[in-house]
Order: sequence, then C-alpha cells, then structure tokens
Amino acid sequence: MAEFLSRLVGVLLLRDGPQDMPAGTSALTLSIALYLGATAASVSIGEGADNPMAVLALAAVLPLILTRIVLGIGKRPERWNQTMTALFGTSALLSLVSLPLATSTGNEPNPVVVIASLVLFFWSFAVDGHIWRHALEVSFAAGLAVAVVLFAVSMFVITSIAGPL
Repeated sequence: MAEFLSRLVGVLLLRDGPQDMPAGTSALTLSIALYLGATAASVSIGEGADNPMAVLALAAVLPLILTRIVLGIGKRPERWNQTMTALFGTSALLSLVSLPLATSTGNEPNPVVVIASLVLFFWSFAVDGHIWRHALEVSFAAGLAVAVVLFAVSMFVITSIAGPL
C-alpha cells in the first residue's frame, strides 16, 4: 500500500507517469475504491447534488468509458489499466486534500480557501494532462487538451443526467 501511494504521489508531482503504476487489476480496484470514497465524501459536503448516487455512479463509469475511447483512438488500448489507475488514484488523493477546503465554506468566502481551491483545481488538470501525455505519447499541451475536453464532456453528461452539482 505504501509503495502504491508513493507512486501516486510521484504522478501527482509530475515525476512519474501512468506507466509507473502497477499493471494488475488489484491496483486499479484499489484506486477506484479510493476515488469512490473520496467522491462520496465530496458529494456529501455542503448542499450536495440533486441526485448524489447518480453523480457517484457516473463519476465512476464515465472515466472508464471515455478513457477506453481515447486510448483506442490513440492506438494505445493496452495502456488502459495503468492509465485508469493513475487517473482514479490521483483524483482520489486530490479530492481528499480538497475536503478540508470544501468544509470551510461559510457565508462569506475566505480568499485563502478560494485561492487554494483554484490551485488544486488547475493542478488536477496539470496532473491529468501529464497522465495523458504519457499514455498517448503526445506533448503536454495535447495531453492537457485531452484532460480539459474529457472534463467538459463528463460535466455535461453528469449534469444532464443527475442534475446540477
């Protein structure tokens, strides 16, 4: 477990790529479980979503499908397992780091919390772009573009089906 978390932190710090993640299904299962736990905690904070179970289900299923499609288009389908492990695992860790920020919201936004939240939000794009760069063997800009498009597609689908977040 410590080795797994160490590799995830390496990806979060842009030192390692998805190819450095374990290739087996147990690592993928662990990263999905961490992601679902972190996402469930995030969804339960504050006003929450209209349909939190639908949000949780879509947040788990959409990346699986979209990543399969993108890697297929990029002719790299064999990288699906490690790419998913890296995407779910790093998203879980970033969500856990952002939980205290989400709980500290009040009537008047705290500028420090807002700035920290924005930094984490944009860092998550950098991490996802880094993962896609390695998974597809493209430039960082292309990997970042993939990350942004997949985020937009996911948000559109989730809000269309489950309602506003």
